[in-house]
Amino acid sequence: MFIKTKHYDNCIQKVRIEVGTLVGLKADDEAYIVLKELPTLEMLKLKEASEQGENQTLTLLRDLLPSILVDHNFYEDADAKRKMDNREVASLVFESLDLTVKVVNEYTHAAFFSRTDTSGGRSHPSAQKSSTEGVAPSSTPSTATGSST
Repeated sequence: MFIKTKHYDNCIQKVRIEVGTLVGLKADDEAYIVLKELPTLEMLKLKEASEQGENQTLTLLRDLLPSILVDHNFYEDADAKRKMDNREVASLVFESLDLTVKVVNEYTHAAFFSRTDTSGGRSHPSAQKSSTEGVAPSSTPSTATGSST
């Protein structure tokens, strides 16, 4: 039996992207965002957009980011009492080229884009760390396929 409160996190995969140094903090793990996998129809739209070019891909991801952002530690005030709205965080991500590149690259390289693990079954990491952690971001944003074309 599927129980949403128990099983939803295992059903919908997520990726945690640490961005602290790109937002002026000392270490990457001081600031993060967690993005969930795209719903099926949006995944198909992303595939179509990636075939049309980077501009379409980035435009679609910018529009979708607030709805797939499930957690973050960006706050309005120094007391950390009120989190920034998802739209504000998404806007911040797309204001900085380096931040955009890191988020887009790490999100599009996340395990759920491949759908299966090496044993042929679907992997189920919840808020896994990005597979590109520790890799310097490219100056060219990747498309949904991971290429820089």
